[in-house]
This record gives sequence, C-alpha cells and structure tokens, in this order.
Amino acid sequence: MNSRVCVIAAVLCFAAAQWLASGPLTRLRGDVVANGDVFGALQPGEFAGTLMLGGFRGVACDLMWMRAQKAQDAGRYYESVAIAQAIRRMQPRFEQIWEFLAYNMAYNIAAETEDPEAKWAWFLAGAEFNIEGCLRNPNSDRLLRHLAWIFHHKGDDMKSRIAARSWKPLLDPVLAGVNRLLPADQRSAPLTEGMTQGNFRISERLYDATLRLCAARGVHVRPIDRAMAVHAIEKDGNQLRNRGQHLAALIRYLAALKRWDEVLAWARSTPDHDDDAEQRRIHGGTAEHNQGRLRRKAQLLAEQLAENPATGAAAKQLMSGSRWDEATTLLAGSGWRQTVAQVRVRWLDEP
Repeated sequence: MNSRVCVIAAVLCFAAAQWLASGPLTRLRGDVVANGDVFGALQPGEFAGTLMLGGFRGVACDLMWMRAQKAQDAGRYYESVAIAQAIRRMQPRFEQIWEFLAYNMAYNIAAETEDPEAKWAWFLAGAEFNIEGCLRNPNSDRLLRHLAWIFHHKGDDMKSRIAARSWKPLLDPVLAGVNRLLPADQRSAPLTEGMTQGNFRISERLYDATLRLCAARGVHVRPIDRAMAVHAIEKDGNQLRNRGQHLAALIRYLAALKRWDEVLAWARSTPDHDDDAEQRRIHGGTAEHNQGRLRRKAQLLAEQLAENPATGAAAKQLMSGSRWDEATTLLAGSGWRQTVAQVRVRWLDEP
C-alpha cells in the first residue's frame, strides 16, 4: 500500500467511526445506558474536546480509566482524581467515574490527611461531586444510592459537622431531579428551610428516593437498599438516644419497625423467578431478626419512659401486635418522660 491509499483508508475509517458513534451506537447506548446521549450532559466548556475526539472518545477514556485505576492502586490519589476529572469531562454519563471520584475524595484522600479541617473539606468535596453527578445524570439510581451510602457510612465520622449545616441548597435539586420522574403522589418533599439534618436522616431521604426512582424506571431494586433505608431510621434513633432524647428515639424506632413490616411483606410476596425467591428468603430472615431485636429494644425503652406501669404495659402490648401507628399515637399523649434516669441506656442484644 502506498501513502495515498493509507491516507484514503484512514479517512474512510474515521468517517465510519463517526457514523457508528452518531448512529447505531447512539441507539444502542440509549438501550443500555439509563441517562441517554452523552451530549445532553455536556456543559459549554466541555463540547470542544469531546467533539474533536469523535468516535475515539471511548478508547481515550478507557486508556485514561486504566491509568486512573493504576494510580489509585499505587496510592497516588491526587493523580487518579486529576485523570478522572478529565474523563468525566468527556464522558459525563459514565456513572462509575462520578462514583470513583466521590469515593476517592471522601474516603481515600480524606484518610490521607491528618488535619480534621482537611478531612472535612475532602468529605464535603466528595459529597458535592457525587451530588453534581446526580444532577448531570438524574436517572441514575447508582449515583443516588452511592450518595446515600456516603452520608450513612463516612458521614457518621463527621455527624456533628453534618448536623451543624443546612443541606437544603445542595440536596433539594437532587430530590427535585428525581421528582420529575415520579408520579405526584410519590414525590419527596423538599428539606425544611433553615432546619439541619443529621447524616442518617439525609441517608434515609436519599435511600427512599433511590427506591422510588428504581420503581419508576422499572429497575430491579436491590434487597439491601430496602434494608438500608430502615437501618438509617434506627441509627438516627440511636443518635437521639445517645444524646438523652429517649422519647424522640423511641418514636424513630417505631418508624423503623413499621418499615421492617414493608420489607417482610416484600420478602413474603410471590417471587418473579428462582433467584429472586432465594433473595427474598435470605433478606426476609434478616428482616425478621432485625425487627425482633428492635422490638425488644423499643419495648424496654417504653417501660422505662412510662410514668406509670399501666401505660408502659399498654405500649408494649401494641408493639407485640405490630400496631405501630397506635403505639406512636399513644406516645404522643401524656404520661411519658422525655428521658430515662440513667445517663445512657445499654441493651443486652447490643455490643
């Protein structure tokens, strides 16, 4: 082949790659990627590089992704973040890159620093980056779930800082993006103006939004997501309990117990296939164990908070019958202390 033939062949290959990228591959991507065409997520400053790469954008991103992974494995987190930032400018619909960056900032780089202020700054950077990913990919249950996990897990190390600030400006746009995909009766209410939210309350809201988004899109709901939303409620109750707000904690426990009933109803419903049946069996057993443990904890706390034994016995009886709404109404009336006498409550079934 002479040079002229090589040039003509290269031009034809480039034209074919552009045609594939703009035609068949775009339609295929729409079938397998929840967030649609990549160009819909690009911001003005990101168009030039993406369009210049054309059909080779995927190859370039793959090579850079491998380099970012190698840098992370070697502990070069700042380098991996810089490379991943370049990838997300070319592929803003690539959910994994937003998750990768958010995790690196909130976990890896935060762990590398000794200064508490720096740890908080990197956690906040990771959470904000995850939020941006949710906004750029409003159909992504994966990114919404990851954001819920960041607050649930890593956020527990910084719960006082999280509770000290308002998250409404950051999280309301995320919830609004999910609401646009939901029926009116399933939409999440915006956060209350000026009201702070603990890390588990935020996690609960985001996990619930994830469950609604999956249902609206017809996406399989992972059993663990059903449980995580309930764990968030109970852990929020534990925080209240550890601050001496025992009656408020008991009300949160009842909310969690009611949600465990929903998980159990799912576990006992007719499975779609054999694999689903096994998942329902496993998670149904876990839900029964967790509900039983929490029921005992709530009953003991109700007995300690009641001003007279009869009231405590009545609450305990309602909980035994899984009459959660009636028990909550009873707690809202008179005859209850706000806190028990001892400084901290310890439970036999907890470490």
